[in-house]
Amino acid sequence: MLPIFFTKLSTSENNLIIINALEQSIPSLDYATLAKDMSDPVKGMASDGVILLLPSELADMKMTIYNRDGSRAKTCGNGLRLIGHYLLEIDRFLNPTLTIETDVNVCTLTRQDHTITVDLGFAHSLIDPYQTLSLTSHPKDYCSEIETSSGNWHVDMISMGNSHFIIYTEDDHDTFINESKRISKQHDVNVGIVTIINSTQLKLTTYERGVGLTGSCGTNAAAAVASAVTRGLLKPYTPLTVYTPGGDLTLIWNEEAHLLVSGHCTKVCCGTYFFQNEKED
Repeated sequence: MLPIFFTKLSTSENNLIIINALEQSIPSLDYATLAKDMSDPVKGMASDGVILLLPSELADMKMTIYNRDGSRAKTCGNGLRLIGHYLLEIDRFLNPTLTIETDVNVCTLTRQDHTITVDLGFAHSLIDPYQTLSLTSHPKDYCSEIETSSGNWHVDMISMGNSHFIIYTEDDHDTFINESKRISKQHDVNVGIVTIINSTQLKLTTYERGVGLTGSCGTNAAAAVASAVTRGLLKPYTPLTVYTPGGDLTLIWNEEAHLLVSGHCTKVCCGTYFFQNEKED
């Protein structure tokens, strides 16, 4: 059995396990199985996934993330903030900024006291992956119809590295959970149910691919804000509050059309997990 030192952190009820492979030697493993075992509520730590911190030639370090079900995610907004909080705690976040390579880009983290802000970069249309969303974008550039058990729905199809479908409603979000699960599995996307409260606030419920219904999702919140800003429903260039089941996130669409996300992070526990890579007969 292989001993692996880990730290579990949480933000807005999004719980993730960080394995620092920069400071401990970890051989090549079946990381998908490792993530499923460590995330399991009975034989693991009941998390939404596992993050590996690795060396990078492009940035200060690299993040590789596996979801609760063992699938890979290309990036993770909440995970990046949790990494920042973790590095701050172990005195590895000494400069005002820090860069982390993901599977899709290099993200910049900034710190102010104990608040970590992540620049997730541009939002893109899933209809035309080369098209960056801007204040001049038209809904036809990123909105399309999909078939559901309740008829055809209009969804905004947006990429933040991860793929997201954004659905607007004035109804109770709980009524959309079962359909969100079907949409997520059918299209391999994160599904965000959005209600606009006013020009600086929205309510968001996320069904996350590879995880399920989650307390919050940073990239889904960014996709929801990108959709709402380009539609003229939320203000750009000002702090926006996204209310999720797990807590509040603060996002900004800045002057460069980048999406910045910040929020409170906490350390839950740390310890040693003993991983059995091959099952015994």
